[in-house]
Amino acid sequence: MSTVAAWLPVGNFPKVVLFVSVLAVYNSIQCFIPAMRLTHRIYARKPKEATALAARLMGLWTLTSAAIRIYTAYNMNNPACYNLCMLTYMLVTFSFTTEIFIHKTAPLSSPGVWPALVIATASLTYMVVYRDFHLGTEAIAAAFSRTDL
Repeated sequence: MSTVAAWLPVGNFPKVVLFVSVLAVYNSIQCFIPAMRLTHRIYARKPKEATALAARLMGLWTLTSAAIRIYTAYNMNNPACYNLCMLTYMLVTFSFTTEIFIHKTAPLSSPGVWPALVIATASLTYMVVYRDFHLGTEAIAAAFSRTDL
C-alpha cells in the first residue's frame, strides 16, 4: 500500500468528503490573502458588501466546515460527526441560496456558488439516502435515545 493511500479514509464517500474538505481549506486560505480573494467575484451583484472582514469571516466559517468534514471523513460511522457534517452541507446550501434569491448578492454563475451548491446538495442527498449504511440502524437509534444527557 502506498504512503498516500495509508492516510486516506476507508470508502469512496469518505474520500470525497476529504477531497472537498481539502478544497475548502484552500478556499479558506484565499479568504485571508487579499490578492487571492474571490469574494468580490462571488458576490458580484453587490461587491461593496464583500468587505475584507466578510472575506475573513467566510474564511473562518469555511475552515470550520472543513475541520468538521475532515473529522467526519475518518469517523463516518459516528452519529455526531455524521450529523454535524450534514449540518455543514445544509448551512452552505442555505447560505448561498439566500444570497442568490433573497439578498441578491451572488449570481448563480459566480465562481464558487454553483459548485458549492452542487457539492452540498449531492453530498447531503447521499448522506440522507445512505445514512443507515454508514451508521447502521442501531447507531441511529442509540443516538436519539440517549438518557444520560
